[in-house]
Amino acid sequence: MKTHSSRSINTVLTLILLLISFIAVAQERIITAGSALTETVCALGDCDKIIASDRTSLYPAHIQQLPSIGYRGGINAEGIISLKPTLIIAEKDYVEDAVLEQLGASGIKLLIIDRKPEIGDTKKFITQIAAALKREAEGKKLIAKIDSDLAEANALLKKTTSHPKVICIYNRGTATVSMAGKNTFGNILSYVGATSAVADIDGYKPLNTESLIAANPDYLLMVSMGLESIGGVDGMLKVPGVAQTTAGMKRQIVAVESLKLTNFGPRVGEAIKEIVVLLHPELRSK
Repeated sequence: MKTHSSRSINTVLTLILLLISFIAVAQERIITAGSALTETVCALGDCDKIIASDRTSLYPAHIQQLPSIGYRGGINAEGIISLKPTLIIAEKDYVEDAVLEQLGASGIKLLIIDRKPEIGDTKKFITQIAAALKREAEGKKLIAKIDSDLAEANALLKKTTSHPKVICIYNRGTATVSMAGKNTFGNILSYVGATSAVADIDGYKPLNTESLIAANPDYLLMVSMGLESIGGVDGMLKVPGVAQTTAGMKRQIVAVESLKLTNFGPRVGEAIKEIVVLLHPELRSK
């Protein structure tokens, strides 16, 4: 009798603990800092649990309607804590260390993601965030989708004969026009059958007329918002040096949706497939 009674009590306690865990997950209040992390939370199915995000988190679009915690050095711990989050997911080096220390000391769950623009790192942070959200199955599906997209991109690359030189450009109008080198979204070139025409650049460097002409890229790869802000292809051709390059003379200036290109997030495989076709005209003629 006692054994039966003990089992019943244990079963009830287990059910109560499961219910408490379910309620805790359902009531999660998430703040994200870093557009790739925000996109990942949404891709995993928990977009509705995000209560605030940073200024770079523009995708999905409705995130922009939420309260903003600011941008980089403007992000402070007090503002975040006042929103009563239960989980903060922040990108290392995006939020200042002192702020992260304050948040960690507050007792709020804190997940810090050290993110690099590489496919392996993309899979790693998807797995980390999925575990924190108890969305492991969804995380595996996202990674499988990336692998599938990469396989399709590689199949396309086997049909190509060209190997273009490319300069990746990040700009905001004409005021700031930079070349993206190593350790930026420019890393994507290694996955799309292209090489960087400025392989010696690390990080972002201002676009230099002489260097641009000397590099003579076949293509300029830009973020869509940047190309729009400068007046499209015609506007880009007015930037000193561009018209003198092969990319300029052939109007081979292409763009991909900004965060899809720069985030190296859940849509990175889609971006790679898109760029493969943009940079290899022989694929479009078939």
